[in-house]
Amino acid sequence: MTATRTPRPDSPTATGSTGREDRVGPSLTDTDKFILEALERLDAADTKASQLQLALEHSRDIGAAVGVLMALKAITQRDAFELLRRTSQDQNRKLYDLALDVIETGDLAPRLP
Repeated sequence: MTATRTPRPDSPTATGSTGREDRVGPSLTDTDKFILEALERLDAADTKASQLQLALEHSRDIGAAVGVLMALKAITQRDAFELLRRTSQDQNRKLYDLALDVIETGDLAPRLP
């Protein structure tokens, strides 16, 4: 007695076409397709991990800038972040870039070129 497999919704047997034939090519075996899909998922996971690492690094610097503003201006964490955010928008600068300047100079003033 053999087990009957239910086809995945994105498999050719379930829908007639996965829409991937244009990219993958119809001559690939099921194993080749599986490996290609696994590599695509691995690449997406690697990209996401890199983005999360960068976000974590930026978060640390933004937090440090908030701490600098709290100490210099004797304000709360919420107020310091709001000041940093508002200044970033007013100066049309990325929050992270402004945060790095605050860490380095202790000032919210824009850098002169």
